[in-house]
Amino acid sequence: MKLSKNEKVILWGLVRYPMLNDRQLSDKIRVRMSTLNAIKNKMKRMGLIYDRIVPNVEIMDYEILSVTWTTLSRSIKKSPDIESLKNMFNDHSNTYTAMVFGDTLFFLSLYKNYTGYKISENDIMEQLKKHGLLVEGRIHSTLYPIAISSLPKNFDYTSVLERAFGIKPVRDPKEKDRNMMRIKAKEKIHHLSKKEKIILKGILEAPDLPDNKIASMLDTTRQAVARHKKELLELGVIKKTRVIDYGKLGFNILCLVEGFYEKNEGVRETGPDVEKLHLPSFFAVYGGSETTSLSLFKDFKQFTQSREKYTEALKEYCQIRSEPSINLFSPSDTITIKHQEYLPLIKNFLDEN
Repeated sequence: MKLSKNEKVILWGLVRYPMLNDRQLSDKIRVRMSTLNAIKNKMKRMGLIYDRIVPNVEIMDYEILSVTWTTLSRSIKKSPDIESLKNMFNDHSNTYTAMVFGDTLFFLSLYKNYTGYKISENDIMEQLKKHGLLVEGRIHSTLYPIAISSLPKNFDYTSVLERAFGIKPVRDPKEKDRNMMRIKAKEKIHHLSKKEKIILKGILEAPDLPDNKIASMLDTTRQAVARHKKELLELGVIKKTRVIDYGKLGFNILCLVEGFYEKNEGVRETGPDVEKLHLPSFFAVYGGSETTSLSLFKDFKQFTQSREKYTEALKEYCQIRSEPSINLFSPSDTITIKHQEYLPLIKNFLDEN
């Protein structure tokens, strides 16, 4: 679908500033509130954009983020294969996101220890084999210890839209305070009251429902839900995000990159400073010696330019062990099996705290 200039600015604003209400966003991006409201409602009706509330995965007691992708024996197009994958991942609460790009399965999971990861991975591989989808020797699984890794983008489409729409990047001045906010958020999530735990689970279970509906579901008051929700959002225990349907926006290339490196002396502990290069990635994680990212491009020219910039950034930061593994897919072939489904993870965490 083609968007007008106003629609592009509003879509970017909705993604960039999910915490602002319509009046605040209208002032921020200098668009009339009536126009903003009409276009926002139109986009939601079309399924172009939708809201999510997700927890801060870095403040729970999960120690490992696993990023796994594997080539399947066939492209996933038919209903039986899709249902098999959905049923398989429903049984694996540690996996919070799973997608299929044609014949490639990509999924993200959180674990408290390596043993939990191995048990789960072996079971997933056995299930894929049972359904005739497993290709031996084509599994790529990278483990990122959360304590020493950086997850700067977890399905944040801001830079994707900035690059596609020619919008100048706007960086958050509060980013310097992120570490202090994480400490406060971690303290809060480990000391929730019984009522706060119930409300937190209710918010994540039904993020699209208004506060009064969540209150009715939990047998509490709207005021209690609104109060606790506001505090959890302000402290960074949870955050509001907006997800786009990139298949409807004319993106033609979905890029999966996996790279391995050795850090240069005296560089940042987390990852290379690629933000300043304006790369259109919406998921990116950096570990001690590896990185994985997902990006979207309008065309091959844009992809080529970004690949050169990304390689340039890595060389300033590290010694690349080998050429990064780059896989290109068609966004139109993407099938979402799970998307940021954190409720089982939160329940397991809260039950132990």
